Amino acid sequence: VKALDHGFSTIWISNHGGRQLETAPPPISVLQEIRDAVGDDVEVIMDGGVMRGTDIAKALALGANSVGIGKAYLYGLAAGGSRGVRRAVDMLDDELRRAMGLLGCRTTKELRE
Repeated sequence: VKALDHGFSTIWISNHGGRQLETAPPPISVLQEIRDAVGDDVEVIMDGGVMRGTDIAKALALGANSVGIGKAYLYGLAAGGSRGVRRAVDMLDDELRRAMGLLGCRTTKELRE
């Protein structure tokens, strides 16, 4: 919460360095606690281990406003250049929409409620 004391309006939760700090909790496991601590007026972005649309759905449901997809993006880039990136993003979108449908959510706002 110190970031808010210094005027920040967004918090990015990540486990970069997670290999070196092997006992650090994954971001998804502390996301709801962080959301509860900072309140609803702070934008929370989460990354770390996001590889499927269901990972995005979980993060949004636990309080993230948005989700970083660096690993999926880079795998797509390595496999097929810009077309691979587009394909990776399309796959995440399809999986997220499917998960939301199974949960009965039409919008990401509903997912966050």
